[in-house]
Amino acid sequence: MIPPILHQTWKTDSVPARFQAYADSWKRHNPHWTTMFWSDRMLLEFVAEHYPDFLPMFCSYTNGVQRSDAARYMLLHHFGGVYADIDCECVAPFEPIMGESRVVLCKEPASHAAVQADFRGLPYLLFNGTMASPPGHPFWLHLLSMMPGLAAAKDVLDATGPCLLTSAQRGYADQAAFAIHPSGLFAPVTSAGGTERATGDETTPLSVHHWAGTWWTPQPPPTLWTKLRNRAYRLRYRLTRGTYLDESEAKAGIDKTVLSAPHPQGRNIAVLVPLRDAADLIQPFLDALDGLDYPKDRIKLVFCEGDSLDGSWERLQAATEKLAGKYRDIVLLRREVGTTLDRAKRAKPRMQRVRRGAIAKVRNYLIDHGLKEDDDWALWIDIDVWRFPHDVLNRLIAAGHRIVVPNCVKIANGGSFDLNSFIIRGQARDYRYYRDIRGGLHQPPAQTPNRYHLSDVRHLDIVGLDAVGGTMLLVDAALHRGGLRFPEIPYRDLIETEAFGLLANDLGIRPVGLPKLEILHVPW
Repeated sequence: MIPPILHQTWKTDSVPARFQAYADSWKRHNPHWTTMFWSDRMLLEFVAEHYPDFLPMFCSYTNGVQRSDAARYMLLHHFGGVYADIDCECVAPFEPIMGESRVVLCKEPASHAAVQADFRGLPYLLFNGTMASPPGHPFWLHLLSMMPGLAAAKDVLDATGPCLLTSAQRGYADQAAFAIHPSGLFAPVTSAGGTERATGDETTPLSVHHWAGTWWTPQPPPTLWTKLRNRAYRLRYRLTRGTYLDESEAKAGIDKTVLSAPHPQGRNIAVLVPLRDAADLIQPFLDALDGLDYPKDRIKLVFCEGDSLDGSWERLQAATEKLAGKYRDIVLLRREVGTTLDRAKRAKPRMQRVRRGAIAKVRNYLIDHGLKEDDDWALWIDIDVWRFPHDVLNRLIAAGHRIVVPNCVKIANGGSFDLNSFIIRGQARDYRYYRDIRGGLHQPPAQTPNRYHLSDVRHLDIVGLDAVGGTMLLVDAALHRGGLRFPEIPYRDLIETEAFGLLANDLGIRPVGLPKLEILHVPW
């Protein structure tokens, strides 16, 4: 059963005066409870003593609310009882739920879920500001096991907060372990101060969350200086963006009938591999492909080499000669684009328009000369992807979408390496956006808060994407044959695979990513 213990946390060992009335409300309605108040320092000692395996993760958090979130799950696992945020007010005795042997949770108001849960594909959002649990419940260990892989996630909601809690609950094997209530139980008031009731919800509130926002600060209104900077950066953008692909022109080149076509039913796959100066990677890559548990008579290999200076073409010919008859077909192509790139400088922002434009040309050449009518799927793989699950093809196809990417990382359970797969959230077209444009391409820092990468939402099985990367990319071949190609000049300030994802979205085809399906890129 749930023991009569109340856990509350704050930065220091004294409750701020503005929250004192809320703290007193718990004692008034539940006079026989034991109150355990935890400061940040006390939580550090608690984690070190009882959950030492999680201590490095706990100490790595840069945001205090992440430590508070992580600790509340550990407290409920270790002691059991009720956890309540410092800005939660008790409005009735908790006796109605104290006899539960299940974890007691409630949903957040629907308006919150509409903002935070929808783009993540979650049907609801669980509230972690008030929760109750018997001690030692294994669900909390399940949740804690998910947290190390999300330690560097951009958003607190994904790293430790309600989005993680919701995914952990939905993915837990024993759904009978939960008593999930409507928001009226612990969170009947929205962050905007209104009340929401789902149809038929007659839940009697036991507590109310007042959404003090102790960890979140709203954006201030723009100052005059900000407005002037916005104008200046927009002007610079218009004067320097260069040639670009017009949206209407890009859409006009697509055969509209393919957009409404069904998901491919056939199983033939064309593996499309662009390569340059990759002689040493060719044989290991072929060995990795050999380990796929997909029928070889369904796989066609198509390579396109160009502009190499290390003998890649000759090495490719020699390596593939040995595979005659093993695959459905093997096609070798050459496409010289004439770009000269210093590999040490190829990641520089000023190089990206030329570098990625050249890659787009090679990809489009592969589409034109490597895809045939009997190819159902196009699977793009970079030659420096060195390890992937044997069943990766089946898992990508099983996602049930026409454009799918896995999570490309350098280290298992690490941050995403392929940062071209992302979700755009809350991106304002202000001076900060235009400041990050180089050569007509939007190139913000990797940790920009407006882009979520697959490792930021690793708790999800699948998520819709605004842009995609090409380290491994599964595409319905009919889309390519129907004109959906890789823009060779900027389209909406992006290029190549990123612009391909944007264009697909604009045409009504939503790409998806599989955050838990990891492939490894060579670590250099």
